[in-house]
Amino acid sequence: MGKITTKDAEDLIKSEILTDESVAELKGMISKGRPQSVKRFIKTADNKWVEPKLYFRGAKGVEKSKNMEAFISDYNTLLEKYTTTRNNK
Repeated sequence: MGKITTKDAEDLIKSEILTDESVAELKGMISKGRPQSVKRFIKTADNKWVEPKLYFRGAKGVEKSKNMEAFISDYNTLLEKYTTTRNNK
């Protein structure tokens, strides 16, 4: 069973689907929010901001190897070195 956010729980209380008592019973299953990752950007030669991404094609549902973990760690180090965070506003 998954978790719901505090906002989801409040919405369910407002719509009278859940009561305050039922929310208290679900205390361990309610999170403060969805995890947010920091977006990193790098500028292109023509001054556009792009967001680099890393994924392994065909790796859905597989366990990561030690080499994959090392590669991801090295990638994250390079990401920190060459990119920046920025406001999307």
